[in-house]
Amino acid sequence: MLFNGYAASSIGALDEFTTTKEMKLNRLLRRAAHLLILMLLPCGMAVASDLPSRKAGLWIITSKDNPFANWSACIDDRLDNFINSDVWSDFEQECEGVSINKTMKGQKLTAMCKHGSPNEVALIVEFSGDFQSRYQFRSTTKNAERMDEEGQTFTVDGNYAGECPADLPPGKKTMTR
Repeated sequence: MLFNGYAASSIGALDEFTTTKEMKLNRLLRRAAHLLILMLLPCGMAVASDLPSRKAGLWIITSKDNPFANWSACIDDRLDNFINSDVWSDFEQECEGVSINKTMKGQKLTAMCKHGSPNEVALIVEFSGDFQSRYQFRSTTKNAERMDEEGQTFTVDGNYAGECPADLPPGKKTMTR
């Protein structure tokens, strides 16, 4: 009986050891998952900081192939994200899977966005310039379900024009056409 009692307590200890070992492994895996999430979160939040900042002041925006992309905009230090103001309003709320890569001529932003339809839209923006005196971008949007089809593309030039006029507060635009 003593032998059986010893065996029983050993088995109980083995079960307790296994449970403790599983708990430690489970805790380790949860910590690894949390760490991975914490590492990935800044990637999404870093997008705005990865974009070039425009110089504060009046910017003249023109496009030869999009009649709706012709305006003057007053930009300040808080409102300098050209993607949100020139390409896709509510970009941070409607777009995800954002990546920004360097190219031979500048940078390229890609994202998947939702905007008033059940289908996602693929957004591709290639941009260049010093963003202190000028910048240029080419924006293409495509239905994400039909990527092989041609999308809508337009090219925009932005040129710095000095200080904002008194009647145009920061963050506001005036259509020029």
